[in-house]
Amino acid sequence: MHLFSYFTEVEEKLFLATSEDGYHWNELNDGRPIWESPIGTKQLRDPFIMEDAEGKFHLVWTDGWQSKSIGCAWSMDLIHWHDAKLIPVMEHLAETQNTWAPEIFYDTCKQAYRIVWSSTVGAGPRNHRIWSSTTTDFQDFSEAQIFFDPGYNVIDATITDLDDRYLMLFKDERGLNENGTTNKAIRSCIMAKEDSDRPSVNHISELITPALTEGPTLYNVERNGGKEWILLVDGFQEHYYGAYHSTDLMTWNNITEQVNVPKGARHGSVIKLNKGLSLK
Repeated sequence: MHLFSYFTEVEEKLFLATSEDGYHWNELNDGRPIWESPIGTKQLRDPFIMEDAEGKFHLVWTDGWQSKSIGCAWSMDLIHWHDAKLIPVMEHLAETQNTWAPEIFYDTCKQAYRIVWSSTVGAGPRNHRIWSSTTTDFQDFSEAQIFFDPGYNVIDATITDLDDRYLMLFKDERGLNENGTTNKAIRSCIMAKEDSDRPSVNHISELITPALTEGPTLYNVERNGGKEWILLVDGFQEHYYGAYHSTDLMTWNNITEQVNVPKGARHGSVIKLNKGLSLK
């Protein structure tokens, strides 16, 4: 079963949906929010859920447009969330403008969980880079460092483990939020598995998706006797969710009309559940 966590423009809270095939999504809790943030700005944007090796779920989220911290909580059943707190990942850098779209992956070389997010540090227009911090227990966190810097404005990194390497999808944030703009869409790259807080990167792709798309999430499904990848993106300007299909992570086909993401969903993330849960 796949789990989709998201928020909506109307309610900046945690919403969940599930899918057996990765194409057809069923809203949980009759489409109402599962949980809301009791901390910080009380905003809960860009939620990301990771299931650890012990079956505990860790939720991280964007705590508003200008926060220097990210929200964090845990759950065993995806319904009841505990120990909500702010992780002050960028509080030590006074010129930090924002801390957006945190996600978690297990860094096999560091043998620790790595949280990645987007921040602009310094005065002037926002010019983001991808930052990261590691933890083994979600109590103590390493000092934030730049994780990915291609030399231009980037946000919304999501990382998939491909056994011998990582695939990272990110939004090229250059351009304007208007039709016909250059960039403002998703690229991919290969990231080496190496014991470094700033691993080497190569094969940065051309744009995968149309302009004015963000918040990529990637997952694979078994279909027609083979494995395929599905990329979901938030068409933030035109208020739609886009879906793309690939078998090799290089060539992508638009399958938006085949995938029914919950109406009104914004910047969501998909994971495959490792344990069986009774979710309705």
